[in-house]
Amino acid sequence: MLTIRQSTKQYHVSVSTLQDWNRWYYKTRLLKYFRPKSSLLMEPTIEQLKQQLAAAQAQLAQEQLKNTALETMISVAEKQLKIEIRKKDGSKQSRS
Repeated sequence: MLTIRQSTKQYHVSVSTLQDWNRWYYKTRLLKYFRPKSSLLMEPTIEQLKQQLAAAQAQLAQEQLKNTALETMISVAEKQLKIEIRKKDGSKQSRS
């Protein structure tokens, strides 16, 4: 590997010529390895965004129901077992 200065001296060319060669090499030889997939280039349509939003809202509703069910289950367990299950703010963990 040569530095820019070494390359200009060795090949007797200017820096701009080296830059031109570099651009040509990148465009003709290397670009095919760095091209993103065509599906990644396409921006989502409004319909796709609406579908994603609806899916996210449905998932949120499901998670809220799950959270409510777990909270209810903990409350019932606390009443039946007469122990505190929820961690209190500021309390330290017990050492085993």
